[in-house]
Amino acid sequence: MQSDSTRVISSNNIGETAEVLLVFTKTPVPGRVKTRLIPVIGAVQAAAIHTDLLRQTLATARRSSVRDIELWCMPTVQHQSLIDFKEEFSLSMRAQAGADLGERMYFAMEQALEDYRRVVLIGSDCIDLTAADIDLALKKLAEGYDLVLGPSLDGGYHLIGLTRLYRQLFMDIPWGTDEVMQKTRERATRMELKLYELPERRDLDRPEDLQYIQDRVVN
Repeated sequence: MQSDSTRVISSNNIGETAEVLLVFTKTPVPGRVKTRLIPVIGAVQAAAIHTDLLRQTLATARRSSVRDIELWCMPTVQHQSLIDFKEEFSLSMRAQAGADLGERMYFAMEQALEDYRRVVLIGSDCIDLTAADIDLALKKLAEGYDLVLGPSLDGGYHLIGLTRLYRQLFMDIPWGTDEVMQKTRERATRMELKLYELPERRDLDRPEDLQYIQDRVVN
């Protein structure tokens, strides 16, 4: 008997493409994005960095083997840079829905698993994400892993991959803290999920992360 906390998708509902990549981002409005950087560089520059990171993320996604890529935006898809990215990278765009990050990710993955066997969701803040990371996540899901996570240096995760939906992974997690990855890992252990972890990568969210960008440019 299938638990209420999981959802299995019938193979009859699967289209020709077995996998999809979801990219989560915020609408790049100054003052609403990269707020922890604003005291250091100002709202306009913080929004510009957010937009540049999103472009880099989408370019990385297009270098992966995934054909179908969806850009999930909050609070709206009605922004010129997002519309431009939709055309440049051949994306579909959707609006996020939910009270917190966990609900929004759950909703997006629920929608995706109606049509695909394997779903990987990434953020738009990971400066070190590679196309190989995305491909490896999908490969491990195809090999039978229940859950793939990409840890971030700040204690969160920048990537999650599933073939089946587990509500417990998205409920009562302290989003935005350095406990996200550890709490999710512990939850997966209690649920006896087969977990694969990708190499740890850096999200760009904090003022100290700006030095990392400068060092990369110099080197």
